Order: sequence, then structure tokens, then C-alpha cells
Amino acid sequence: MNTDPVREYGDAPAVVTVTRRGRPSVDGLRASLPAGTRLVVVDTASSAGDGEVVRMPEDVGWAAAVNRGVAGLEPDVGWVVLADPGLRWRPGAIDVLLDAGTRHPRAGLLGPTLHGVRGPSGGPLPGLAAAARGRIPGGTGAGPTGWLSTAGVLVRRAAWDSVDGLDGRYLGGPGGIGDVDLGDRLGRAGWLVVAVPEAAADVEPGDTFGNGHGILEPHAAGLHRYVRDRARGTARALTALARRVPDPEP
Repeated sequence: MNTDPVREYGDAPAVVTVTRRGRPSVDGLRASLPAGTRLVVVDTASSAGDGEVVRMPEDVGWAAAVNRGVAGLEPDVGWVVLADPGLRWRPGAIDVLLDAGTRHPRAGLLGPTLHGVRGPSGGPLPGLAAAARGRIPGGTGAGPTGWLSTAGVLVRRAAWDSVDGLDGRYLGGPGGIGDVDLGDRLGRAGWLVVAVPEAAADVEPGDTFGNGHGILEPHAAGLHRYVRDRARGTARALTALARRVPDPEP
């Protein structure tokens, strides 16, 4: 976790998305944004793209590429919208998320209702035993939850900094165990993950980041890492506690 003092950011929003080898197109995403919204495209292993493009020399996966895009934003940007390139925001959705974030100062991650996604787009955090079996719970109502898919979310940049963003070791796309990991770490850092169902977006099938473009991590490998990291943390905590317990008198 980042131990540096929290930086002060402005209130400007920016959108960050990632493409691989110039695909998929971001035209639909761009058209769904409010007029004047800044869009940063992190394009991996490609010389394609137009507009404000951050080009990566190799395909590093969704998480690391998103981190690179956020890191390059100016200090006036205090809100970052993460969006799959195949996402289409419904009218007013981003404003609804921004308003919810302003009203809830401890909200670090806010997400809309996502239509058209495969599998869950958010839900409670799994226990370690459930995660080891690949049982990631889905289903979100309004209000605090455990995790949200980064296929379409609003991030408070100060919260993002406090946990060093996404864990770049997870190589899968949005909606995977890397998003669960982010939600868990934000919660441990004192931030809320909030579902805002009155905001909505659509994910176009066949035109998404994880649809056969670039590297993908086997699901089981990501689950193993998630459980291993937390099991080690639990073991360290128990060991530290045991050291504080005095030995029984002879």
C-alpha cells in the first residue's frame, strides 16, 4: 500500500480505457461520453489509435495498462472513469456517479448497472474458501458492496493512490479476480465500494477488451494468487499474535 501522503487533486474527470493491437474500436465509447470529456486510450503493442493515446511497448494486461493511464493524468483530475472500450454509457450515467461520489466522501469506487456483461459485474467479497473454489458471489443492490467490475466504474483518485491502483500481477480483463482484489484492498484502506444502479451502461458483445485480444491469465491462477496473498497475511497476523502471548509458567 502506498505510504506517501495523499495528494490533493482537483475535481476534473477523465476517462481511461485500454485497447490491444488497435482493437477494439473506441468510437462507440467516445460517442457515449458527455461533450468535452477527456478520453485517454492506453494502446498496447500497437501504433494505431487517434486522439490522446498512451502507447505501451508490449501487452502488459488490463491492470498494468490502466495503472499507466491513470498515473499520467494531471493533478486537476480527481475522478477517473475506467471503461472497457466496448462500453456505451447511457445518457447522464457519469454525472449520476459523480454526484454520488460527491455526496459520499468515503466512496472510493462507484459503479453503475452494467447491461450485457458476461457473469457478475459486482457483489460481496468471497471468503477464502469460496474464492479457492472459484465461487465469486455476484449481485448488487444500491449502496455499499464488496467489489465492482472495472468494465465501467468511477474511481476517486485519492482512493486509487492509497492502494496503488489495480494489482498488475492480474492479467485478466475487467470483471475478473483482479477487480475483486481491488475492492478488498479499498475496503481494508477504509474506502467504500458503492453500487449506483440508477446509473447504467451497456457492454457491446464481441467488442470488448477481453474478447480474444492480447494476453489473458488462466482464471485458476488468479484465484490462487488472491487466496495465497490473503492466507499469508492471516498467517503473519496469527504468528504476531502468538508472539505476544506469554509462555505459561512452569
